[in-house]
Amino acid sequence: MGRAIEARGGLAAIVDGATVAMIGQWETSADWAADGAASPVVAIVNGTGAHRSAAGALRRTGLAAASMPHVSAAAGAGTLPLSHLHLLTRARTDEVAEIFDRDEAMLVNQAQTLAADALSQRLVAWRYAALEELERNEPDRPPGPETEADTAQILTGFAGRGLVKLDLTPESLAVLVEAVEARVETWRRTGQLTGDARTWAELVGAAVMDLICDGSTSSRRGQPRPLLIVLAKLSELLDRAGISEDQRNEWTARIVGGGPISRAALRELMEQANLQLVVTDDDGEPLHVGRARRLASAAMLIALIARSGGTCEFPGCHAKHYRANAHHIEWWRHGGPTNIDNLALLCPHHHRLVHHGWTLTRGPTGLTFKRPDGTTVPPPHYGNAAAA
Repeated sequence: MGRAIEARGGLAAIVDGATVAMIGQWETSADWAADGAASPVVAIVNGTGAHRSAAGALRRTGLAAASMPHVSAAAGAGTLPLSHLHLLTRARTDEVAEIFDRDEAMLVNQAQTLAADALSQRLVAWRYAALEELERNEPDRPPGPETEADTAQILTGFAGRGLVKLDLTPESLAVLVEAVEARVETWRRTGQLTGDARTWAELVGAAVMDLICDGSTSSRRGQPRPLLIVLAKLSELLDRAGISEDQRNEWTARIVGGGPISRAALRELMEQANLQLVVTDDDGEPLHVGRARRLASAAMLIALIARSGGTCEFPGCHAKHYRANAHHIEWWRHGGPTNIDNLALLCPHHHRLVHHGWTLTRGPTGLTFKRPDGTTVPPPHYGNAAAA
């Protein structure tokens, strides 16, 4: 089994290296746009199913390696895994580029004998030595709030949950800790925590969300609350009304982009958010969306977002709904009506495509896009919409 794992690593290095070596030429050729992808990163995601961040890192590594002859040679020969290629290309920053170019062959040779963690440490030591050689022997920025910034990452997890990672300056951390502790103490002082079995971590999470909801998104300060889109089938609404209950499915609800939620969670969200009703038939097609007019109404836009799952409707496009607009499939000036069947939610990139020779039609299974030469754009191997 150990030999099999080692063999797998060797094969991965060959495949990943060949991919890195061809990224630059592939991007220059514009082949990535053949199926209508808005960028090379989107094309990689659609073709491989990789995280967008991983696809972006692969592209950056390939483009950077193209200007590094020894790194490119190692990639083409399959002697370095993707992790090592990534570390080497990141090491060549502008301030040490001339030293890297001189030492590139030596660093590539060393990389072939080091694990990724060891290579990372080796490159840090090499960087400090290069800075010293260039008489820039203070590589760290001087401390102080002017040279530091708060950073945050929002990572989507399983079943609609997520992880938020914060890297805060001491001043920002003090503000956050004080605000959280003050909010929890307010709950405690007013008796809201009596009999509350939540852990401290759960209380901190609740306090952070309470502070957010009490800030810029709160209607108490004259600003709008978050928009909540809840999808419910017509048959389910009839269930709630007690009509033919024994013949209909159990009532459920789901949030666009978030999956199914419980009744308790729905009730809690309804107390805090603006509501927009979208009634659908059992196939998920919106029924109640508002009256027809030239421009899509607010209700129609909500229905388009609900139907698309919150993204542009072009196959494999990852653009979020707030970057997209309603497009008439049969153009308005050609007599096309403004109704749900004749509208599609498209981002600016794909909206431009349909105004420059690309066409789309809506059928029983959804939208079909065709290139100017009449060939159909196939669906991506890895879809972007999460399963309901």
